[in-house]
Amino acid sequence: MNKLLKKLTDGVKNSILMYVDKNTISLPIEHGPHSGKGEPWAVMRHNRPLTNRQQALLYKLPEYDSRVIVNKSDVSMKDLAALTAKAEVEFAMFTRKRERLIIRGDESKVNIDPDDAKELRVQGYKWSGHTHVEDLLESDGDKAVLEAFNQNSSVIYNAKGEFREFFRMRREV
Repeated sequence: MNKLLKKLTDGVKNSILMYVDKNTISLPIEHGPHSGKGEPWAVMRHNRPLTNRQQALLYKLPEYDSRVIVNKSDVSMKDLAALTAKAEVEFAMFTRKRERLIIRGDESKVNIDPDDAKELRVQGYKWSGHTHVEDLLESDGDKAVLEAFNQNSSVIYNAKGEFREFFRMRREV
């Protein structure tokens, strides 16, 4: 043991080195309060697991165009961003009263066109938002669906958990 190390640890019950050894090195990162479990950025960058609730939702959406209705309190856009980070596909969320309709897409789209959007609107749904695997730029299809919902804006989340609000096309009169 070198002299500096000996000096730092000799006779000091709670030395810096002892503290680090006992509380940091011996506890793996996944047990800490900031483990990243269920966080979109950690799922994407560090392959951290989804939360149990997120994983249960993903099981209910096994393939392209799978749809499920859940309680409004059981899912957020951040959850969908984590699912996007894990599955590398898009998801869309529509809200009506206390429920949410979640639809699984593929790498570049969710199977909702303006006619589907109008039907969902008639049923009382609003478009809460959707995810993209990478970017935060709305497509022409996204704008057309927003127009069909007669909403002023919606949000796009990416797999990192970043988000951006986008707005309805303005028509010249």
